[in-house]
Amino acid sequence: MLAFPRRYFENFDHVWKWKLSVEDEIRSVLDEEHRDEAFKRLVRILPKWQTYRNGENDYPYRTLKESLQNISKIYDEIRGYSLLEFGDIPVKSLQHMWHELGRVKDFEGRTNNSGIYYAIAACKPLLLIWGQTLAFDTKVRENFPRKYGVKKTDYRMPFKQWHKAMMMISDDLNRRPECIGAMEEMSHEKYGDDKFIPYGRFLDIYYWKGK
Repeated sequence: MLAFPRRYFENFDHVWKWKLSVEDEIRSVLDEEHRDEAFKRLVRILPKWQTYRNGENDYPYRTLKESLQNISKIYDEIRGYSLLEFGDIPVKSLQHMWHELGRVKDFEGRTNNSGIYYAIAACKPLLLIWGQTLAFDTKVRENFPRKYGVKKTDYRMPFKQWHKAMMMISDDLNRRPECIGAMEEMSHEKYGDDKFIPYGRFLDIYYWKGK
């Protein structure tokens, strides 16, 4: 954690601390009142994270704005689940979000039946607003254990591959209470007690730094 570039922490916190100040049982960052601000915050960060670099959509942020509106209700359903409960999240809800966010980098923002999209297009926005998925960028994929079935070269992934890897990551994390405790301690120190813990973010940092 100490070796992770500070600017990337600040990027994430720009969204995460705001999210924690907004969300409660009724409000979410993608509801009608807050969605425009969520979009503005994502647009400040996603280019720095090279999310849509070399994409095939000439207007990715226009598509992203549409997609955030399209997933707002589903996001409200899943936002209370953490990575520890990943297996309890309805697969159809996750799949719908995968299509909507994944298509942002594809030609004319089109979905496809196979559900194969650039992994970072689907994962990086979701990492910022939900905190439970890893970014699945090149450095992270390179350092994944082979058992997760994700290779460095898998820059485009089908939904099933991402979902299976996330299920395995969730299972492994649930078997490591000492890791959970460390993440909870870090989260409480950075974001305050009784706040939603970004397990995916912490694991993303772990794999981004090395094997």
